[in-house]
Amino acid sequence: MSDIVSNDLKRALENEKKARLAAEEKLNSFTKESENLINKLETKTKHLEEELSKKDSELKGIFENINDAFVQIDLRGNVIKMNDIAITMFGYDYTEGTPLNLMKIVHPDDYGYTIGAFKNLIQEGFYTKYRSRIITKNKTIKTLEVNCSLICNTNGEVAGAQGIARDITEEIAIQELLEEQKHQLDIIFNNSPIGIVLSQEQDDDFVFANNTITKMLGYTLEEMRALTVNEFTHPDDREASKKLRNKISSGEINNFTQEKRYIKKDGDILWAKTIVNSVRSPESKVKFQVATVEDITENKLAEQRLIESENRLTSLISHLDSAVLLENEKREIVISNKKMCEIFSIPLKPSELLGQNCLKLLSQTKHLFERPEYFANRINKLIKDKKVVLGDELRLVDGRILERDYIPISKNNEYKGHLWTYRDVTLSRNYRKSLETHKKRYSNIIANLKLGLVELDRRNKILSTNSNFMKMTGFDEEKILNQDVRELFKKEKIIDFIQQRNKDKKGQKSGSYEFKFINNLNQEKVLLVSAAPNFDIQGEITGSIGIVLDITHIKKLESQKEELLKKLEQRNVELEEYAHIVSHDLKSPLRSISALTSWLKEDYGENLGKGGVQNVDMIQEVVEKMERLINDILNYSSINNDDEAFENVNTYEVIKGISKLIYVPKHIKIEIDKNLPIIKADKVRIQQLFQNLMSNAVNYIDKEEGLIKINVKEKKKSYIFSVQDNGIGIKKEYHAKIFEVFQSLGNHKDSTGIGLSIVKKIVDVYGGKIWLESVERIGTTFYIEFKK
Repeated sequence: MSDIVSNDLKRALENEKKARLAAEEKLNSFTKESENLINKLETKTKHLEEELSKKDSELKGIFENINDAFVQIDLRGNVIKMNDIAITMFGYDYTEGTPLNLMKIVHPDDYGYTIGAFKNLIQEGFYTKYRSRIITKNKTIKTLEVNCSLICNTNGEVAGAQGIARDITEEIAIQELLEEQKHQLDIIFNNSPIGIVLSQEQDDDFVFANNTITKMLGYTLEEMRALTVNEFTHPDDREASKKLRNKISSGEINNFTQEKRYIKKDGDILWAKTIVNSVRSPESKVKFQVATVEDITENKLAEQRLIESENRLTSLISHLDSAVLLENEKREIVISNKKMCEIFSIPLKPSELLGQNCLKLLSQTKHLFERPEYFANRINKLIKDKKVVLGDELRLVDGRILERDYIPISKNNEYKGHLWTYRDVTLSRNYRKSLETHKKRYSNIIANLKLGLVELDRRNKILSTNSNFMKMTGFDEEKILNQDVRELFKKEKIIDFIQQRNKDKKGQKSGSYEFKFINNLNQEKVLLVSAAPNFDIQGEITGSIGIVLDITHIKKLESQKEELLKKLEQRNVELEEYAHIVSHDLKSPLRSISALTSWLKEDYGENLGKGGVQNVDMIQEVVEKMERLINDILNYSSINNDDEAFENVNTYEVIKGISKLIYVPKHIKIEIDKNLPIIKADKVRIQQLFQNLMSNAVNYIDKEEGLIKINVKEKKKSYIFSVQDNGIGIKKEYHAKIFEVFQSLGNHKDSTGIGLSIVKKIVDVYGGKIWLESVERIGTTFYIEFKK
């Protein structure tokens, strides 16, 4: 047993020895590995220390060389670190003296905002584009934009913040300046008296327009954007405008100036001077077109008025009874007239003289004068002196006498030419010679006139009379000369007449007076006296002159005329009553015939056959036409000059009502001017007038698309209405005939031939005029003029 135990112990000891050897081998192996790891760790640590030193050096370089201010602060706002740019920006050096606290240099108005931003930084860990104002050491206010983040200590706790600050004070000032300039530019742009438009080349659309152009055209900007530039342009100017814009598109030109017309929203025409400039891309393609539009409507109207004025002046000059010749500073003819050619026997028209040199004209005409060389030298002297000369007398070899005026013309003290006028005064010169002859002749004429003539002095004494005055008054000339006219006529009415004449003579008035009296031969006379004050050469009243007409016979005729007019008026009343009675008596059998033919058609239509029914229809049509004819005759006869029923008549409302009252086929359109006036008239008569004209137009329109236009043109003292159609037209030889009774153009079934006669009579009643203009197959326009 001991041997067994001993063997076991030996085996156990050997196993333990083997195990120890194995453990030692493992320990040696682990020790070697640990040594290797320690060596590697030491190598890594050394490498990391080198990298950290390197990074620390790089960070220090960035910190020192960054272009923006870099600042680190603790949680109280004290500066921990900042670079040189920050020191320069703030004006403080954190390394000298008392530590710098950034919260103390924040602008008071931004302090609350800064506290809020810092709290947000603590919560979020970073903050971007934080803007705040600071007050630097030299009291300058700067605006900073800061991007910042938190910094932590080695334990991971928030120790402060760091940020990069950029001075944007100047940038904000520039931005504010730009905004102000933009605002000023907008004010200038929108208040400019010239319209400004920006449009895109590719689609010819408006991009922008200022207030001036919208006011010019009457559109809003939104309405303008819905239209193209071409749609605003007057049709007559579109082609020329399009060609110029195409030249810009092709690069042929970069801008152009054009005077063109635009169509405003209300349909009026705007004349404008348009300057278009192109804005091109780097590839020279047109991106935009900028147009300035200046309203020159008034200038155009003024130019038109100037042309009209020049035409009137030219017409006036051409018809003057004086010869006119206008020369420029080069002595070239600028204006001449027909009288110039007539006086100097020039075989040319005035227009053919324009541009010719007057020296040539002088050489061709000087032989007409008694002293040719003097005439030529006198012209040269007047032009040299350049002084106004009036009434220069010239004598021609044929005995004529001319008066010449010379007027130099200057502008801004610069000589521009001169004006010659020549007047033939031969008759006025010769008149003085024959004055006595004429005086005797006129004295004989006055003496033998059927008019009475009496001349009084200032004391009403008769200075002279003629034989007819003697016959009218029954006095002898010897007895009444130097007698006071007031003592000759003792009747009360005559005395009143004389007193009235005395008042009018003091007031230097002229007038005509009518009075009855019994002359010296006991004859009852009615005289018409026209009297006027008589003046001497100095303009002083020397007395009066009276012209007397014996109107006794005329007064008798007037009395007879009044009696005839009263009888005629009574006859007209009786005739109108008779017309009403006759029309009633005629209408009764017509209505009976109409009823009988209707019954005949209803009861025996089948037996009558187609031809019989047509004959019955024709009878009914004739009866209807006969009734219309009777009504028209009655209307025609009832039109008179009675103005008691006159009222204010709105012609637009009347004509609008007529257009709904009469039958108007669908293919005919009626256009009524809404500006038709209110006139003083009988509303029924005005309705008759326009209803006849409009019905007449409807009846004679033969076009597939008919058109009737009613317009008015206002003149100073009247209105001129027009009724225009596009019907068959009227031949010129029928223009007067169609206004006669029973005259009808064509054989229209609804025409009685009285409609236009009624129109003419109504117009005559109101003292108006009616006429027409017509072109066959084109249409007719009737014109009616009513006094206001």
